[in-house]
Amino acid sequence: MKTRVDQTGPRRFLARARKVARLVIGDPRTLVAWSDVTRNAALIEALGKALLKPKAGMQGPQAPDGTPIDVAAIAAEYGVEPRVVAILLDQRQHETYRRALAASMIAVVLVLGWTGEMLLSHWKGSQLLAALEFAPFWTFLTLVAFQNAWLNWQIRERRLGSARQFVATADSLIPRRP
Repeated sequence: MKTRVDQTGPRRFLARARKVARLVIGDPRTLVAWSDVTRNAALIEALGKALLKPKAGMQGPQAPDGTPIDVAAIAAEYGVEPRVVAILLDQRQHETYRRALAASMIAVVLVLGWTGEMLLSHWKGSQLLAALEFAPFWTFLTLVAFQNAWLNWQIRERRLGSARQFVATADSLIPRRP
């Protein structure tokens, strides 16, 4: 005849806690759903390949750098007056000016606030993590400001140009109001 071992005290508590934990979270070995992780990784890889592969129908006509923006030809293409195209280009230049200025100001305010916080607080591991988390966001804002300043320069000069030409030939990287 089997004798039942009476579980009292800490052993019984741990056994019950283990049962409750398995009931609530399931089997600890399946907490990380590796099949979901690999399926999502495959989806991200497929999306990345689809985005990086240029499609023939999606690409517009490519013009070499330095090609002037011909307002009259654009107006003739769309069947409007050249004055309308000039007005639209001025509106677009004003829009890129506002976007570049807003992104630059937000980036500067965030960098100043972040710098103040880092200088006035004690350095811990969480501070380093905050610094690393902040870098991509600041980089994104800087790139948005740069791209809009570049577009503003192209519209102002009325010619297409690469980012390298913009940096080399622009009198200022700060966009100008139309």
